[in-house]
Amino acid sequence: MTVKPDILPETLAADPFFEPIGHIRTVFDAIQVMRKACNLYRFSIFSVLNLPNAKPGAPELLSKMAIISSWPPEMIGDYDRLGLGNDSPVFRRLRTRIAPLVFKVDDINNMRSTTESVNNASELFGRYGLTMGVYYPVYDSHGQRFSVSFMGDRDPMAPNEILTLAMFSTLIVEQLSKISAIENSGRTDLNSREIEVLQWIAEGKTSSEIAKITGLSEHTVNHYATIATQKLGCSNRTQAVVRAIRLGVFD
Repeated sequence: MTVKPDILPETLAADPFFEPIGHIRTVFDAIQVMRKACNLYRFSIFSVLNLPNAKPGAPELLSKMAIISSWPPEMIGDYDRLGLGNDSPVFRRLRTRIAPLVFKVDDINNMRSTTESVNNASELFGRYGLTMGVYYPVYDSHGQRFSVSFMGDRDPMAPNEILTLAMFSTLIVEQLSKISAIENSGRTDLNSREIEVLQWIAEGKTSSEIAKITGLSEHTVNHYATIATQKLGCSNRTQAVVRAIRLGVFD
């Protein structure tokens, strides 16, 4: 259950900037690659968002959309608390275009519908020294909409920078989609006994204790634990439990 480095055309695989994308195996790997790109292009923060269609009356929460992000947690919390996603000109534009959106923060903030929203957004982004940014709308192979963004306080982007990061964003989303598909297949591949054993392991029970609770033999408990660990692409039980919790297997 690992991601194979087969997404890069040969010409890009030889490029020092794009080459690391082909070695992404986990979300953590993707974060490291995004962070290097962010620093190289003199931005401060980045994010990859899942951007579904807006639902009337439903809050647009950045904390729910973010797949990976380097936004400070306090900033995300304030953004959601102030309801800035519900009146975001960026989100509205990303849902109606496929071209990159390069913007000045003040210009975008002034497109908000109320004075209160303008003031709240200006104060929040100003607090973190963010004056400009770029968002790339990206669709995965299933037609699901994402956006990759970089924000900071730097000089205007050159055309070649915009184009290079556009290709970079497409490849990042493709690799993250592969990781998500593998994790989801791992979740559905687990049978009820494997999930039950992992739950007891998560509770701190030993194989002997789990055997007594479930009525299984200790050998069978160990077998289920081993199979579940392999299906989740992990090397030990602790890792398997952590991944199962992150995937919501125990919900």
